[in-house]
Amino acid sequence: MIQIFKLRNTIQVRATAIVLKAYQAGTLPPLLAMNSLSGNSKLPDLAELKEVFNMQYLVRCIEWMYFNSEENHLGELCEDNLFEHMKYGHYPAAKRRFPECLSDDIPGAKNATIDSFRDGFYRAMYRLLLAGAVLARAYMAPLFQAREEVGKEGFFGRNGLEEYSNRHWDKIDPSEDGPPREEDIAYIRQFPVYNYDVTDWSEIGQWRNREYETCFGPFASWIVEDGRKRQYNEPQDPNDTEPDWAENPTDVSAVRELMLLLVAYDHFNSKFANVTWSRRGGDRPAYMKKQGNRTVSIVRFGVFQIEEVTIPAAFEDLRKGHLFADYHPALNGSQGEDIPYQFDVWGATVGLLNSRMRNHYNENRENPGPPAMLELWHFALRRYLNLGFKSGTFWMPRPPLYMESTWWKEVGRGEIFINPNWAPVQKYKPGVISWDHANT
Repeated sequence: MIQIFKLRNTIQVRATAIVLKAYQAGTLPPLLAMNSLSGNSKLPDLAELKEVFNMQYLVRCIEWMYFNSEENHLGELCEDNLFEHMKYGHYPAAKRRFPECLSDDIPGAKNATIDSFRDGFYRAMYRLLLAGAVLARAYMAPLFQAREEVGKEGFFGRNGLEEYSNRHWDKIDPSEDGPPREEDIAYIRQFPVYNYDVTDWSEIGQWRNREYETCFGPFASWIVEDGRKRQYNEPQDPNDTEPDWAENPTDVSAVRELMLLLVAYDHFNSKFANVTWSRRGGDRPAYMKKQGNRTVSIVRFGVFQIEEVTIPAAFEDLRKGHLFADYHPALNGSQGEDIPYQFDVWGATVGLLNSRMRNHYNENRENPGPPAMLELWHFALRRYLNLGFKSGTFWMPRPPLYMESTWWKEVGRGEIFINPNWAPVQKYKPGVISWDHANT
């Protein structure tokens, strides 16, 4: 049993602990080497085992909510949706329940079982938790560089949360107060992950892609190589036909691992009462007042703060509610106690940079580019597989036509968890925006 846990999520627990330690010291997390995190290099101690079990329980809660929650997918209602223009993400829970969902004649799902579903679902959720910790360095770099510079209180006041200004009003010069400025945008764009709104072939795009080798390369290549190994080590359906976008058979499994991670991102974040870091008000879930709850430390991809999630003892408490992630109490009194308030990744992207897009293709309603937080996938597909997202992948039409869109239907019902060949990709075309309708 312990061997299973070690393989499943010891690596996530260790990566999260490294980020927590760095944030407590007020420093940028180190560049994490995937092999050094492996449970094979060092057996987990008792504290790690407790976190391993609690993280597993968190993912079990996410799975239970996936099948049984009666709440709307928060992306549908929340103005702080992590997927801008995709506010119709709720797919009926009754159509996701296994095996009832198979009655919809989902392509490629003829061999699906509850075990195969869980294998993909759990693997995707654990890896998403790993991605949050490993990539926190890239997305939080503006905060930590600003902490090293003199006179950045105004930057934090304009680009952080309101709590920062309330806590440190006496340190912020009145002339530095107010909304974000053009100088803030220029500062944030010094960091490659905040240049998602330019084409690959532009001068900035080429610089960004070179930097992505360091930002995303270690994690993305690990995912891709694991997928390729699975093509050799796991039984394949002999009736499957190789898609026209695959350059070799192992590309199919590599893409599968990336798509599992992609769909997990949407389904994981939608299970939290506080979807983004900037909106944390309102009533906490009722289960927070009950006894027997558990807690676990995580770094959510898209948020990149160290958080403590309180998990109810009974799954039933999540039927009409969501999970709650709070500021991690270990930051209190540490060198990093202001980190939760100084910089908001969502605010810097959807709230600021998206309103100043430098490439109009990314704003095309019918064929928008990948949302800001999906640069990892865009890079991995292009760099290792010579692929890009298919035209229409992120298309979100107005009601009622949205029910025909890829994101509402295929992502909303988690098709990748039952159809291992689901992949909205196509050959990458250098010099062409692959999701642009004019170039399909």
